[in-house]
Amino acid sequence: MYSSWLHKKNASKLIVFCNGWGMDGSAFAHLDSHHFDVLMLYDYTNLPDSYDVKDFSRSYSQVSLVSWSIGVWAGQKLFSSQEEIFHRTIAVNGTLCPMHDELGIPEEIFEGTLLNYDEAGRKKFYHRMCRDKRIYKYFLQNQPKRAIDNQLGELAALKKMIDCTPAENSIYQQVLVTDHDLVVPTSNQLQYWQGTRTTITLLPGVHFPFTSWKSWDEFLGYTNSVYLTPINGK
Repeated sequence: MYSSWLHKKNASKLIVFCNGWGMDGSAFAHLDSHHFDVLMLYDYTNLPDSYDVKDFSRSYSQVSLVSWSIGVWAGQKLFSSQEEIFHRTIAVNGTLCPMHDELGIPEEIFEGTLLNYDEAGRKKFYHRMCRDKRIYKYFLQNQPKRAIDNQLGELAALKKMIDCTPAENSIYQQVLVTDHDLVVPTSNQLQYWQGTRTTITLLPGVHFPFTSWKSWDEFLGYTNSVYLTPINGK
């Protein structure tokens, strides 16, 4: 696993961002940050049992965890024993059963991506992530600077590691689910999270929803505004 600062300006607040599979920081360059330092974790080929943020988190007044896609599962693995550190824990378009026909990515799709991931397969996956022409164009212009073999190695490693954690054991306080997710199907996400104490918000969008915001501040402001109006009534 690697870490990289997307924003480091000695701010008073910190966001730990668990990125999705095959990603780096390229597609998030448009997200400015005014009041947050942002530490990105990515490439889970060698996922440690935990990631200690206690030492450097002491210099921040608040620490938030934001996890996206497979990063939702990875964040659970990394921080389940450090939940008390975080002021906010937010999952975006992911579950803790990331390879599951009813609760995550259907196994046939997961296997198909692994078996057919060449340059054409990569573009097909990015298109499924973005769906919208405008978002897809943006993503291609800012796609990860990672080789296909490197991304495949991560996916193969994830397939061996992935397990299924019950939603009631989740560290996430809030879940954002977009209504047109073609990677982790929207219906599967809702089925996984429904009935838990986690606050669920359904919003318009695709698997990669981050073009909806211009900054990390705006993103967290949005999550604050919808936290009081979850679809599961919690």
